[in-house]
Amino acid sequence: MRKILLVLGVLFSINSFAQQEPLFTQYYVNDMAINPAISGSKTYNPLTIQTRQQWLGFEGAPLSTNISYHGALNDRSAMGGYLMFDKAFPSLQANLHLNYAYHIPLNYDNVNLSFGLGAKIMYHNLDFNKGDLPPGDDNAFSTSTYDKTLGDASSGTYLYGRDFYFGFAISNLFQSSFNTPIERSVNGNDEFRNYYGMGAYRFLIMNNDWHLEPSFLIRKMRYNKSVSDLTTRIFYLEKNWAGLTYRTNGTTVFSIGFASNNMHLSYSYDHTFAGAIMSHTYGTHEIGITFRIQTLATQRHIGFWEY
Repeated sequence: MRKILLVLGVLFSINSFAQQEPLFTQYYVNDMAINPAISGSKTYNPLTIQTRQQWLGFEGAPLSTNISYHGALNDRSAMGGYLMFDKAFPSLQANLHLNYAYHIPLNYDNVNLSFGLGAKIMYHNLDFNKGDLPPGDDNAFSTSTYDKTLGDASSGTYLYGRDFYFGFAISNLFQSSFNTPIERSVNGNDEFRNYYGMGAYRFLIMNNDWHLEPSFLIRKMRYNKSVSDLTTRIFYLEKNWAGLTYRTNGTTVFSIGFASNNMHLSYSYDHTFAGAIMSHTYGTHEIGITFRIQTLATQRHIGFWEY
């Protein structure tokens, strides 16, 4: 019963989202993976590793991992990249992204505007065993192995300062096709264009030690309702925090992060109240680790804006 639920859940995901990239709960830890314009916007170069285990308790449940790095090249230009691996039985995908961003100081209270472009190469594999499929024939699925490598692009803008940020990004600009459309299907077998909106503001609430940061992330895909993450984090001494998130698909999230020197660790737990599969799992767990690296290019980049 548990395996049938898992396969049906994965099949629903494949049909509904057309092999889309996974979205990590801690988007605020690795936001450059969503918006290429964020590359080089930090006062350090972040090397970030994240792992997300969804539906803990199911064998073959979705497991996603990414590693990213970005930073300044000079006073205006920056680059970044990340490698993402996602395994959700019987589907597997691996993505390599390279981003470029150009930053413009607006000379008003250290506010800056950046524009970014990204290029992506994605490998996708789908391999069903006959015993894993629901009974009956379905033109959408077969027991043959399917492999595909393709490319696409993303773009974004980002307005940010010391205490706030707002951004907008689009991924899968070209909506590259995985395969010919499924017979009698209303949807093509291609990547859907994703639209992201994000924003946050950090408030000082006690001396200079405690801050409160409400933030949001909105994701919209074709044929699907938008899903929003509404998050509030409380910070102590800039690097240590605890947060709560409500996702509009019926998920709540608890997260925590703390720092040791230039290394930062974070953890989040997702609990979803919607869907039959949720009563059989132990929730979704996500772990992140970030190394904050200082370089001469970063110091010149930040110094140019007089931080």
